[in-house]
Amino acid sequence: MSALSVRSTERPLAEINITPLIDVMLALLLIFMISAPLLTNKISLPMAGGDNPNTPRTVDLRIAADGQVIYNDVALSRVELEAQLLSWAGQGENKPVLQLHPDKATTHQYLIDVLALARQTGMEGISIETPR
Repeated sequence: MSALSVRSTERPLAEINITPLIDVMLALLLIFMISAPLLTNKISLPMAGGDNPNTPRTVDLRIAADGQVIYNDVALSRVELEAQLLSWAGQGENKPVLQLHPDKATTHQYLIDVLALARQTGMEGISIETPR
């Protein structure tokens, strides 16, 4: 009976190690601090459905590999392009959105030249289609 009645001299451990808990809490705090600003920036996307009457009209300009700007299948010189851009920019609230369609072989400098000219003339809405 003495074998069953052996008393342990060890006392139960009453301390809790909180170091892992603090590590987990700091990791969660870091994650929330990084992700919180990402959640506050909202991007408004158009809803699917009918046409919006406030949608601006678009003007398509193609840029050939040799730097020639083509509008409605007509090649424009730099002076003609500048005059046309000034005409579009002068339409006030009804300014069209300029869509540039560079060719695959178009160098970046030709695209930059057209972009700079469009910004100088006052065009604000400009989009670029990447060639495939």
